[in-house]
Amino acid sequence: MTLWIAIGLCLALAVLWLCRPFLRRSAGVVGEADFSISVYRDQLDEVDRDEAEGRIAPAEAEAARAEIEARTLKAAKRLDPVAHVARRAPVAGTLVMLLVAGGSLGLYLLLGVPQLADQPLAERKAEVLQRRAAGGDMKAQVALLIERTKADPKDFETWWTLGRAYLALDNPTEATGALKHAVELSDDDPGVLTAYAEAVTLANGNKVSSIAEISFHKVREKRPKDPRARYYLALAKAQRQDFDGALRDWMALKAESAPGAPWLPLVRRDIANMARFLKRDLKTLMPDATEAELARAGSLSKPDEGGEDASTRIKELEKKLAAEPKDFRGWIELATLRAETGANDKALDALNAARTRYAAAPFILSQLDATARSLGLDHLESAEPAVKGPTATDIAAASEMTDETRAAMIDGMVEGLEAKLGETPDNPDGWIMLIRSYSVLKEPGRAATALEKARGHFEGNKTVLAALEETARELGIGE
Repeated sequence: MTLWIAIGLCLALAVLWLCRPFLRRSAGVVGEADFSISVYRDQLDEVDRDEAEGRIAPAEAEAARAEIEARTLKAAKRLDPVAHVARRAPVAGTLVMLLVAGGSLGLYLLLGVPQLADQPLAERKAEVLQRRAAGGDMKAQVALLIERTKADPKDFETWWTLGRAYLALDNPTEATGALKHAVELSDDDPGVLTAYAEAVTLANGNKVSSIAEISFHKVREKRPKDPRARYYLALAKAQRQDFDGALRDWMALKAESAPGAPWLPLVRRDIANMARFLKRDLKTLMPDATEAELARAGSLSKPDEGGEDASTRIKELEKKLAAEPKDFRGWIELATLRAETGANDKALDALNAARTRYAAAPFILSQLDATARSLGLDHLESAEPAVKGPTATDIAAASEMTDETRAAMIDGMVEGLEAKLGETPDNPDGWIMLIRSYSVLKEPGRAATALEKARGHFEGNKTVLAALEETARELGIGE
């Protein structure tokens, strides 16, 4: 009822405002010519006053009067002999009133939902999230799950689903927190505990921490054959330098796994890497090894020229990177070639040199970590988390760096941005930032190259191209 009263009052005010001109009393309407003549009279009076006070000469006053009188006569010719009178028009006003009121109410009854209850903003947001989640939006699903955990923090299913959703979004850090709640609510269920320990390991840069190792041992107490627990406990042995123990455990896991098991490719890869590291014959360890696996383990006889080619390429890369270290792909290639020739320690040195240079470039660090894992070098590193970027302490200490060190750090950040754009180029702001960064670093050639790449990628997108051209004009590049 209150709604209809409000609608009625608003409608009445609107109708009265629109009908007001039709309901006024009769009034004369002054024409434009009448108004002009009145102005000219005032101008004649002003000329007389100025002449009397001596502000203008008599001759100037006479000329001004002649001009004003001529304009007055011209305006008089336009006078309408018929008087203009505005009168009331109640019929027209009534028609306007009925049209506005009837049309408004009709449209509301046709399109409106007067019986719909009020819906608070929070409920409307929840409804939008539900629609997006129903459409498959993982981030919306996560947002809904977070709200559910707030409403009922003791619901195991919600925490369990939230943890797996974070893993699907490749966010093991957040998954760790959600799965920890799930573990507590499930009373250390082996399946949940395994997922939690694996998330902890992934969040820790694929290093099996003491918390994860304890969790995997708990899993094996209840499920001695659990493949994930067995795999990660073997990895923990490798990271503690027990390479023979790790190889033995992976071999046992492979032998007891069914063909086509989803974890088998990972286990075979690590067996091949460990065989290369320990200089074992992979054909003896794994008779069904493929040619690719034998090559990875160095168990395939290679022509002499192949070894010479690898050695030559390694020397070329070493020389090139010593003179110009701004090539993270070169560091990865160098580490790969060194590992393939059995120089695992030197391969790890190459990756660590690149990590130091790109300490402020998370994207490149992730590529380096992936290379270490693929080459089986991650077990040679300490169990400390991999460096992911500058900490607050690092940033605070930047002011104490030498100019050369600071410049190297900035170069690494810019190269990291360029590498990320190479993988995910649909980022206009990222390209503009890269162009500006190279301009600030006094490298107009690289700035122009980045500009051309951005132009090519966003060809046809007038909005982005306009922003790129504006940046180019401002920096004076690409012209």
